[in-house]
Amino acid sequence: MFHDRIEIISPGGLSSGITEDEYLLGKLSVLRIRNLANVCYRLGGVEIFGTGITKIKQLYEEGLMQSYFEVSENTIKIVPPSF
Repeated sequence: MFHDRIEIISPGGLSSGITEDEYLLGKLSVLRIRNLANVCYRLGGVEIFGTGITKIKQLYEEGLMQSYFEVSENTIKIVPPSF
Protein backbone atom coordinates (compact mmCIF):
# COMPACT_ATOMS: atom_id res chain seq x y z
CA MET A 1 0.00 0.00 0.00
CA PHE A 2 1.18 3.47 -0.88
CA HIS A 3 -0.24 6.87 0.04
CA ASP A 4 -1.76 7.24 -3.43
CA ARG A 5 -2.48 3.68 -4.57
CA ILE A 6 -2.66 -0.03 -3.78
CA GLU A 7 -0.62 -2.53 -5.78
CA ILE A 8 -1.51 -6.22 -5.84
CA ILE A 9 1.39 -8.38 -6.99
CA SER A 10 1.08 -12.07 -7.76
CA PRO A 11 4.44 -13.85 -8.04
CA GLY A 12 4.92 -16.47 -10.71
CA GLY A 13 3.67 -14.84 -13.87
CA LEU A 14 1.17 -16.48 -16.20
CA SER A 15 0.62 -20.22 -16.25
CA SER A 16 2.16 -22.06 -19.17
CA GLY A 17 0.10 -21.78 -22.33
CA ILE A 18 -1.87 -18.67 -21.34
CA THR A 19 -1.25 -15.48 -23.29
CA GLU A 20 -1.43 -12.00 -21.77
CA ASP A 21 -4.47 -11.20 -23.93
CA GLU A 22 -6.33 -14.32 -22.76
CA TYR A 23 -5.54 -13.48 -19.16
CA LEU A 24 -6.62 -9.83 -19.43
CA LEU A 25 -9.82 -10.75 -21.26
CA GLY A 26 -10.66 -13.29 -18.54
CA LYS A 27 -11.09 -16.03 -21.12
CA LEU A 28 -8.83 -18.63 -19.56
CA SER A 29 -7.84 -19.60 -16.05
CA VAL A 30 -5.62 -22.33 -14.67
CA LEU A 31 -5.63 -23.26 -10.99
CA ARG A 32 -2.14 -23.34 -9.54
CA ILE A 33 -2.90 -24.46 -6.00
CA ARG A 34 -6.02 -26.60 -6.32
CA ASN A 35 -6.32 -27.39 -2.60
CA LEU A 36 -6.13 -23.71 -1.59
CA ALA A 37 -8.69 -22.75 -4.24
CA ASN A 38 -11.01 -25.51 -3.01
CA VAL A 39 -10.79 -24.28 0.59
CA CYS A 40 -11.45 -20.68 -0.48
CA TYR A 41 -14.46 -21.86 -2.51
CA ARG A 42 -15.90 -23.82 0.42
CA LEU A 43 -15.45 -20.87 2.77
CA GLY A 44 -17.29 -18.58 0.35
CA GLY A 45 -14.19 -16.57 -0.58
CA VAL A 46 -14.73 -17.28 -4.27
CA GLU A 47 -17.93 -18.17 -6.07
CA ILE A 48 -16.54 -19.36 -9.40
CA PHE A 49 -12.93 -20.02 -10.31
CA GLY A 50 -11.28 -17.79 -12.90
CA THR A 51 -13.51 -14.71 -12.70
CA GLY A 52 -11.28 -12.32 -10.74
CA ILE A 53 -9.83 -10.24 -13.57
CA THR A 54 -13.23 -9.85 -15.22
CA LYS A 55 -14.76 -8.72 -11.92
CA ILE A 56 -11.98 -6.21 -11.26
CA LYS A 57 -12.47 -4.70 -14.71
CA GLN A 58 -16.27 -4.59 -14.31
CA LEU A 59 -16.03 -2.77 -10.97
CA TYR A 60 -14.26 0.15 -12.62
CA GLU A 61 -15.65 0.09 -16.17
CA GLU A 62 -17.84 3.17 -15.70
CA GLY A 63 -15.24 5.15 -13.76
CA LEU A 64 -12.95 7.80 -15.13
CA MET A 65 -9.92 5.64 -14.42
CA GLN A 66 -9.35 1.97 -15.15
CA SER A 67 -7.32 -0.65 -13.34
CA TYR A 68 -3.74 -0.96 -14.54
CA PHE A 69 -2.39 -4.46 -15.27
CA GLU A 70 1.27 -5.25 -15.77
CA VAL A 71 2.13 -8.79 -16.84
CA SER A 72 5.74 -9.91 -16.89
CA GLU A 73 7.50 -13.26 -16.99
CA ASN A 74 7.65 -13.61 -13.21
CA THR A 75 4.89 -11.39 -11.80
CA ILE A 76 1.45 -9.98 -12.45
CA LYS A 77 0.72 -6.56 -10.95
CA ILE A 78 -2.72 -4.99 -10.65
CA VAL A 79 -3.17 -1.37 -9.60
CA PRO A 80 -6.83 -0.43 -9.08
CA PRO A 81 -7.80 3.24 -9.48
CA SER A 82 -7.31 5.41 -6.41
CA PHE A 83 -10.19 7.38 -4.95
